[in-house]
Amino acid sequence: MKKHYLFALAALCLHACSDASDNGQDQEQATIASETGQPAPLPADVIYVTKPLINGKLYSQPSFEASSIAYFDTTQQLYILDTTHAMFAQARIQQDTSTYTGFVPKTILPEQQ
Repeated sequence: MKKHYLFALAALCLHACSDASDNGQDQEQATIASETGQPAPLPADVIYVTKPLINGKLYSQPSFEASSIAYFDTTQQLYILDTTHAMFAQARIQQDTSTYTGFVPKTILPEQQ
């Protein structure tokens, strides 16, 4: 009985260690960034991160008549992916456990220095 208990305990420890390594690098980079006062590195497709000047909608297409995917407020971080359109920027937002990608008007974004 003790052998089964020790085997189960060893397997549980191995499983816990393997799950922790999945997010280890991201968490390590975030920890290093917070300790050094430097921002965490952005994903490869993100140009910059900003907060909107006013509340708004994330649209499915670069048009005010398009359906809205999500609503956001001035505390929400917007991950800007593309700014080539004249009036809209492609953005990603995270709300709770969901991630949404769509378009926001450029006029609600603060100017970049």
